[in-house]
Amino acid sequence: MNNLSFIRRIAPIAVLLMITSPVFLLAQSDKDKNKAMMAQADTLLSREDYTGALALYNKIVEQSKTVSDEDYSVYYKRAFCYYGLERFDLALKDVNQFIQKKPDDQAKLLRAYINQELGNYEDQLKDLNEFISLHPDNIELLQWRASVFMEMERYKDAQKDIQKILKYQDSPELKSYLGLTYYYQDQPDSALTIFDEVIAQEPDHIQTYLYAASLSLEQDAYELALQYIDRGLKKDPNNNTLLFYKGIALVETDKVTEGCRCLSKVFAAGFDDAGDYLKSYCYGAD
Repeated sequence: MNNLSFIRRIAPIAVLLMITSPVFLLAQSDKDKNKAMMAQADTLLSREDYTGALALYNKIVEQSKTVSDEDYSVYYKRAFCYYGLERFDLALKDVNQFIQKKPDDQAKLLRAYINQELGNYEDQLKDLNEFISLHPDNIELLQWRASVFMEMERYKDAQKDIQKILKYQDSPELKSYLGLTYYYQDQPDSALTIFDEVIAQEPDHIQTYLYAASLSLEQDAYELALQYIDRGLKKDPNNNTLLFYKGIALVETDKVTEGCRCLSKVFAAGFDDAGDYLKSYCYGAD
């Protein structure tokens, strides 16, 4: 149920900031013996050839006894290569080294992404809190922090951020997440009230039916789950997750034949989770 994909939509911002950040501007010094190599590496990085760029940045660092202040950006650039190659520990080491010398906001943004991948939510939160203190009404930052709070199971804090966001934009997706914060705080009735509000306002938003149906199933409220499922299937008849939920609700209410039909359909469509229910209720019944 904890679908936080909305925050992934802001991931391309990091690439844009990387390209436009001042730390990526090539130093114009004829005395810099690594100038040509740096320019070539920067070109490869702009093309997202992280392996090629990394090899050149490594060579620059290895050939330099000390990296000048002017060229210290090599650590930031190399960190971005490591990030692109999913070598997150090395990316964090380089970006931290750069930030110690030059506490650049773009580097801190990259560090927040790296810590997200590493699951270092406390450290990620420190950078996000700093950004939000400077830009308290930035919707994307608030969304991002809300997702981190959800990962940390700090649902009350996530709730506050989502409520603030909803003052600026009334999104059915965000309001559904608000419902989830209540559910994770053991307030299923409050969660269902919000889901019902979203469905009334945005009846075509399928994800809300999924949340409401899943919550109802977990509460063993199978008849209520079927109500949400059937309403959702009217909007999206071929939604395999809703059909899977329907199969569960039906077999749990002794409508085994119909339930097994739903479970068989989604299993044939590649929904492997249906297999255990088929074995228990349909194929393994004595």
